[in-house]
Amino acid sequence: MRFFFYGTLLDRDVAALVLGRRLPPRAFVPATLPGHSRWRVQGGSYPISVPDPRGEVSGAIICGLSTGDVARLAAYEGPGYRIVSLKVKVAGTLSTVSVFEPLVSKLKPTDRPWSLALWQRQDKRPFVRRLVRALNGRRGYSRQ
Repeated sequence: MRFFFYGTLLDRDVAALVLGRRLPPRAFVPATLPGHSRWRVQGGSYPISVPDPRGEVSGAIICGLSTGDVARLAAYEGPGYRIVSLKVKVAGTLSTVSVFEPLVSKLKPTDRPWSLALWQRQDKRPFVRRLVRALNGRRGYSRQ
């Protein structure tokens, strides 16, 4: 399966923790999601994408994910998201891929845009510590 990532999963350390293996850099194919904008979520340090006819969200497509990978990703994303098929631009061409779309009834954007570089500087360390604790607490994610 092919997924478009636009948030914390663009960080290779986070992706490795969630998937249980490190993906090679070439696995992250640059792409954009037209018709959306990216904002920090209320009560969290991660982003959500929201429809915006003038917007475009940068991210990456990851190819070759297994059903086990998708299950791990879905557990990571949690009940505030659903998997949808959306068109993204890759090298100027539109391609349909899967995206974790936030449920507006559960997740609300702030008025603060989200940046991967800023998140990595300000929020990544505590986020990764919480993620490691959460993953170690789940039987399927045990690092033992």
